[in-house]
This record gives sequence, C-alpha cells and structure tokens, in this order.
Amino acid sequence: MSKVIDIVEKHITEPVENLGYEIVEITYKKYMGDMNLTIYIDKEDGVDLNGCELVHRTIDPILDEIDPTNGEKYILNVSSPGIDRPLKTERDYRKNMDTEVNVSLFEKVQDLKKFVAILRGYDLEKGIITVEYNGKDIEIALKNIATIKPEIKF
Repeated sequence: MSKVIDIVEKHITEPVENLGYEIVEITYKKYMGDMNLTIYIDKEDGVDLNGCELVHRTIDPILDEIDPTNGEKYILNVSSPGIDRPLKTERDYRKNMDTEVNVSLFEKVQDLKKFVAILRGYDLEKGIITVEYNGKDIEIALKNIATIKPEIKF
C-alpha cells in the first residue's frame, strides 16, 4: 500500500464510520493525466450520490489539513464500489456468501476456467474459497483467481 493511502486511511476512517459508512478501498493513481485519490464507500442499504457528497464534504478539509501528498495536486473522488466490483476483502466475501459469483481462473480447476458458481465458503488466511458448481463443492486457491465478482442478472 502506498504511503499516501496509509496516511489517508489513518485520518479519515473514523470520520467516515461516524457517518455510517465503511471504507471499502482507497486508491491513489494517475488517471487521464491527473493523480486521483478515490475513496470507495459502502453501507448496508447502499450508497447514493448524497452519501458520496456527504463523505466528500467531511473528508476534504481533513485531507487539506494533513496534506497526504506533500503539496502535489490530486483530484478527490468518493464513490460506491459498484455492484460488479471484484471481491477483495473479507467483507466482500461475507456479503456474497450463498450467492452466485462469476469466477475467472488463471489455471483450470476441474476443467473449469470461466464459470458461474455459488460462493459457499472462504478462508482468506489459508487463501482458499469454496464454490458450488453443478451440485459439487470445489476448493479454489485465491492465487489462482483472476477475478471473482457477483453475478449480475437483469
């Protein structure tokens, strides 16, 4: 994790949580020629534009005061993670238990490389998830997962 992200996370986590939101991810990277500091937030009943604006207004003066980029210009973005965001954190896996997930693997497991299955378990410390595919449980090493995200049906 970058130094900027560490500093930002340390100073804004409590104020964001006091508003009823959780920080899902913080990124700091160049996009379209400018450095962008993006704070992804979530809460149980979802995030709307008003929530993003509230968090932005709350953390902007904190970031101005602590100057995590040592005077370097950046664009501050506050966003929801989106319904199709890949699963990364323990919270993501917990939230998607017993639901369909779209799995893409680096190497085939039981002759499968891209498939939809039901997330049945995870142990992030051991680096393993369990999915149900065609009525059978399959264990997959996290290091073999290219992407895993919720299956979106319309």
